[in-house]
Amino acid sequence: MRAWCLAFACWLVLACAHAQAPGPSSSAVIPIGADPSYPLTRSFQYLEDPTGRLTLDDILAPARQAQFRPLARTGPGANFGLTDSAIWLRATLATTTLTPNDWLLEIAYPPLDQLELYAPDDAFGYDRQVGGDTRPFAERAIAHRNHVLPLRLPRTGEATIYLRVQSEGTVSVPATLWRPAALWQRDLAAYATLSLYFGLLIGLLLYNLLLWVSVRDSGYLIYVGFVAFMGLGQAALTGLGAQFLWTPWTWWNTVSPPVGLAGAALFGLQFARNFLSSAVRMPRIDRFLLVQMAGWAAAIAAALTLPYSVSSYMVTGLAVVSVASMVAIGVISIRRDYAGARNFFGAWTLLLIGVVTLALHNVGVLPSNIFTANALLIGSALEMVMLSFALADRINVARRFKEQAQARIAAEHAMVEALAQSQSRLKAVLEERENILENSIVGIVFLTAKGRMRWANRAMLDIFGARANQVHSMERFYLSREEYLEVGAEVAAHAARGETYQRELEVQKFDGTRGWIFLSGKAVSREDLSQGTVWVIMDITQRKALEEQLKKNNSEREAILNSALVGIVLSVARRHEWVNEKFASMLGYPRQVLIGQPSSYIHPDEESWERFGREARAALIETGSYICERQLKRRSGELFWVEMGGSCIRPNDPDSGVIWTFLDITGRKKSEAEMIEALEQQKALNELRNRFVAMTSHEFRTPLAAIMSAEELLRHYGDRLPQAERLEVLDSIASGVQRMSRMMDRVLLLGKADAGMLEFAPERIDIVPLCRKFVDEARAQQPDSTSVVVTDFEGNPGPGDYDEKLLRHIFSNLLSNALKYSPAGGEVGFKVRRTQGATEFEVADQGIGIPAEEVSHLFGSFHRASNVGSIPGTGLGLAIVKNAVEMHGGEIRVRSELGRGTTFTVKLPG
Repeated sequence: MRAWCLAFACWLVLACAHAQAPGPSSSAVIPIGADPSYPLTRSFQYLEDPTGRLTLDDILAPARQAQFRPLARTGPGANFGLTDSAIWLRATLATTTLTPNDWLLEIAYPPLDQLELYAPDDAFGYDRQVGGDTRPFAERAIAHRNHVLPLRLPRTGEATIYLRVQSEGTVSVPATLWRPAALWQRDLAAYATLSLYFGLLIGLLLYNLLLWVSVRDSGYLIYVGFVAFMGLGQAALTGLGAQFLWTPWTWWNTVSPPVGLAGAALFGLQFARNFLSSAVRMPRIDRFLLVQMAGWAAAIAAALTLPYSVSSYMVTGLAVVSVASMVAIGVISIRRDYAGARNFFGAWTLLLIGVVTLALHNVGVLPSNIFTANALLIGSALEMVMLSFALADRINVARRFKEQAQARIAAEHAMVEALAQSQSRLKAVLEERENILENSIVGIVFLTAKGRMRWANRAMLDIFGARANQVHSMERFYLSREEYLEVGAEVAAHAARGETYQRELEVQKFDGTRGWIFLSGKAVSREDLSQGTVWVIMDITQRKALEEQLKKNNSEREAILNSALVGIVLSVARRHEWVNEKFASMLGYPRQVLIGQPSSYIHPDEESWERFGREARAALIETGSYICERQLKRRSGELFWVEMGGSCIRPNDPDSGVIWTFLDITGRKKSEAEMIEALEQQKALNELRNRFVAMTSHEFRTPLAAIMSAEELLRHYGDRLPQAERLEVLDSIASGVQRMSRMMDRVLLLGKADAGMLEFAPERIDIVPLCRKFVDEARAQQPDSTSVVVTDFEGNPGPGDYDEKLLRHIFSNLLSNALKYSPAGGEVGFKVRRTQGATEFEVADQGIGIPAEEVSHLFGSFHRASNVGSIPGTGLGLAIVKNAVEMHGGEIRVRSELGRGTTFTVKLPG
């Protein structure tokens, strides 16, 4: 098992190392010199075309050029997973005088459906080359298992190339720029490796085919089918099938990967059923395997009749389920010690690693490299070798079974000889045992099938006070014949089942006195009951007397403790050994339910039970007692307060048992909580009153002072003031009145909201013009602000269902505050964008910010931050904003940094 875990860990390290290793720079220009090759996979910039209709002219437009994005330096790179979109890739190559002109561009992923390369051409602008596995192999520019296209670069300067790829399956573009000689040299090693793989595959196929011809075991023929279909799938995935086997059949080139892999899975599952005999040994698992086989058959039908993407998803999903099932079955087989189970488990574990790695590659999680793109190739090769070993191991196990059978026969002959030699010793042993039974301290008696006494030892006769010649049957010791017949019937039933019969029985001794005995008897032979029964008898008269006294004492204790007014519990190892009626009624359970249960059920949750156990145990060990107040849980789920105290049965030893008392103090706790809540409410009301008084005294005093001053000017100097100055004085009066009126309107609006009387009347509104109006109103409210309001309406959010009046309360306040609390000017941002099922508004300023400890109180009535200084305000605006947002069913968030500015984010549905 450790070997397969180590193999899996090594594989993951290699795949992750390739996934995280930094590739070439993702900069706009890639320098090309005279090196043999240049990997371009991570140097591309890409653009996704969901419609698949963009042409090169569209791509060359400046707006599209600006949409290209660089690939991430880590992660899957140029592996876009299963997607219907067309992917455009762009790379700018910078050449020097040392750069050769002729290069080959290799896309090392044969299953790509469509590939177009656009390279600069001085005469015609861009030269277009096409490729992909949907085109006949004969039309390829370079006869190669991968997609290889010639590329001619200028001697010096820059050349921007474009690749357009699209596929019904995984879209992966592991691209490398090769000098021709370097690519052919690399291909020597690659084709040699593939030759080894397929040579191994063909060898295993022929070897197991010969074994089937020899031994006629269907398992070998099923394995041959598995290897054949695996070879078909790998030939399709590596591109060798299109190059050498089905060159003109482009349709088969497209469907052969899922058909080959699905066929291999069908034969692999049937091989597992045959190899492990799952229909007999594991019938439920066998039915699950049959369901999977039906799924694989459906995948083959989908590959032949439906679009490639359907079968690709089915193969990817079923492969993980099937191989994981095989690994799980392998574990079960190892535990049950089935022949060849360890090799079987190892084989499917290696294939599971390959399947999971390829699945992560196909969905775009892992990058395309030598390990991820060929994961199934590597895993399947190792798996087929291991399965071949498993088949060979089954032959070896059969041989071992034959040898063990022969050894067993020899041992039985030796046993017969040993038995003959031990007959004399057995006679001596029987005499010795009879002497031991005769002198045993417990009574032993041998009865016939009719209940007649055949033999009894001395201890049995002493228990009943009789001599050997005085007793011939056990009936005389029973209190009645009915009881004797009842016991006889029970003994016969137990003897027929081969079971031991045990019973405590009150008997009458030979002298007429009564006593108690313990009977334990069993038939000599279950098959032949006529051989009689053997009984062991013990005198338990004294023990019975002690039990009666103990019952009496327990009854007295039960009566006393059950009449107590507090709950009482005896707990051993945190399990209720005994509880009184008061404790049971306190929790709402019957006493019988509580006894024997762990004490966790009376606590609110497992964590509080564990914490209480640690605290109580430490106190009991230190002082021998523990007292606390805590909440417990009734049967109905209701929590209640108790005062509980515990004392150890043995001093300072909680393991010996603890006696707990429980006093219900829920009423007292409720009264205390009500008093504390009343005090907190009074404190909050006092604080709100103080803030209201401070705000009104300031906000009313300033405009009232201005009004009074204007009134005095008009009273004493009105007839001498010029018309312009009189109008200015009147404007100041009107401004003061408007200021007080606005403040009163806010107080009334907040009162309506608190009373639940705020109206919400949504209607269809085009949000963008309305937001522009809010910006103008905010500027009008803060004419002296030097800040600049910048709006950003992403993607034209469009109309929605809103209450215009409530929206004005929200954004007039937020925008006005942003301008007001930015005394140094700066930029105020107002963004609106659509998200999934909602509209998100963001108001950001570069003003004074909010102290971190005051953010949680920001939306309270009459609350103002401590750093506002002389900036006027009522502390009501944000409370109104929050109420208006909640009326829409939305949410508001705030983040702020002192001295750096504040950002409010409002999210409204619709």
